[in-house]
Amino acid sequence: MSGHSKNKHKFKILKFILIILFILLFSFIILIIAVPGLSFKLPFMYNTKSSYTEIILKEIHKVSNLSTVEYIYKSVFPFDFIDKDTDWKTILSKEAKNDFLSEIEIDKLKLYNQCKSIGINLESNIYDFVVITSIVKAGLNLENGFHSDDIIIDNKNITLRIPETVITNFTIEDPDSSRYKYPDMDVTPIQWKQITEYVEEKIRLKVLEDGILKNAELRGNEFIKSILLESGWENVTFIR
Repeated sequence: MSGHSKNKHKFKILKFILIILFILLFSFIILIIAVPGLSFKLPFMYNTKSSYTEIILKEIHKVSNLSTVEYIYKSVFPFDFIDKDTDWKTILSKEAKNDFLSEIEIDKLKLYNQCKSIGINLESNIYDFVVITSIVKAGLNLENGFHSDDIIIDNKNITLRIPETVITNFTIEDPDSSRYKYPDMDVTPIQWKQITEYVEEKIRLKVLEDGILKNAELRGNEFIKSILLESGWENVTFIR
């Protein structure tokens, strides 16, 4: 077969392939028009979205357990935990008579007995005290509650279902006698543990009332949004 004949034969084959591809493409377009809502996920398109999701997961998990808000409370134990109108004689009398005690009275009685065990008489106008520093951190706990299903991608728009904020850390500083300017309270390690457990319980309630979780949510969302916008996303939406 001459060279001219070979080229002619190749041209016929190429022409045939192009016609087949044109027919397939035309049929594909007709099918999409004829069937509303029908969509096809091409492999490379799926892999692109999957890659985006993985990247976003990695970036956001870098801020897992991110503490976005920190509250510092200095409280005077037991003074700050006693209502001014507390009538100890009445509460103690009701306890001695086995009369009904409200939850508030029971809580006050718990504090009274705890203080009594370390030598503090709350019925007296003068008693020892200790200044306790509590450091409370709150933020987004993403480690066990944020997955690929919580990421919705639509072109340059992204929607995230972020877990609720939590208290991520609670620390009570041990008083340093070299810097502590108040009189030392003579307590055993066990008694100090009882005091700090009581203080932590009350401070946790206090920070929740002060809106620490809401503030942490707002700051956490702002932080994540700034990261995504800088990465090229145009709109970032948060849902629960």
